[in-house]
Amino acid sequence: MREVIHRYGVELDWVTDMAAELGGYVEGKYIIVPGEKRPGNRFVLPINDNITAFVVDVTYNEDVVYRLRNTRDDFVGIYFNLTEGDAVHILDDVSRLIGRWGYNLSIFDADLRGDYLVKAGSTKFMVAIFIKKTALKDYFSKNANYEQIIDSVFDPVQNTIVKFDRMSSQAWWLMDELRKTTAAGPLYEVMVTGTVYGLLSDYLDQTINQEIILEKVVQPDVVNIIGSQAYLITHIREGFIGIPTLAADAMMSETKYKRLFKKITGATPNAFFLNCKLAYAKEELETGQYTIGEISDLFGFTDASHLIEQFRNAYGTTPKEYLTLL
Repeated sequence: MREVIHRYGVELDWVTDMAAELGGYVEGKYIIVPGEKRPGNRFVLPINDNITAFVVDVTYNEDVVYRLRNTRDDFVGIYFNLTEGDAVHILDDVSRLIGRWGYNLSIFDADLRGDYLVKAGSTKFMVAIFIKKTALKDYFSKNANYEQIIDSVFDPVQNTIVKFDRMSSQAWWLMDELRKTTAAGPLYEVMVTGTVYGLLSDYLDQTINQEIILEKVVQPDVVNIIGSQAYLITHIREGFIGIPTLAADAMMSETKYKRLFKKITGATPNAFFLNCKLAYAKEELETGQYTIGEISDLFGFTDASHLIEQFRNAYGTTPKEYLTLL
């Protein structure tokens, strides 16, 4: 298994080092790794002084474990990941499935470390956006909800920026459109720039309206919460197990568990579980292999009517109407 110890940042001093760790080289805005299966694209694009994007579209021919060890703490990483195959994010030996069928949106402070394992045969498709904390602070300071607490939000002693979730339908569509664009085409850089601004706009619009939970989160807290998320995902076809059991398994009080879960995921445990059920149900619906009634049974909804009601609440349309839009 290849081990790649690397770092990220808005500045581009990490690019050459990462290319060398991969056994490749830098050519223009691309990291080229000889012998890599197609599409084999790693594209680094500075968007402006505050934002850099890293697009990865690679089919792996060997197992690779990435160990993120940033040397800068002045940025936040926002990772949109639609990897297909075996890809796992690991924090302190607690793993969670990453990519199209698992968690596919991660936002975390440059201070947080983590390992990322991709198995041979997997196709990794990711857009990583690195944005300066000063730019985010300036943006949020203009919002009334943040005006009085903005310094606390970006004070590492009082608060940690971290979230693990599933991307919105709009973000998924933007990612899918980018994936269809030829990486070597003359408009690729324009397409990446547009996609990055679209993804950032979607993320910021959602974040600005969410409850602000100020909390310093240490690595074990993150590990326990993502372990709890992983449990809920694994049991997505069952009923909700309940807060007391989840909190006990996470070695937290119920109050702390609910507060940290909402901070890290942006939703309550119940809402997270339902949202994941609906996301998986929607993906199964898109395959055309199941009826609405069968999907309802598959994911433990009371009946088809219950699924239709929850689907409409989440996506603004019924499952049947949604299929006509595909």
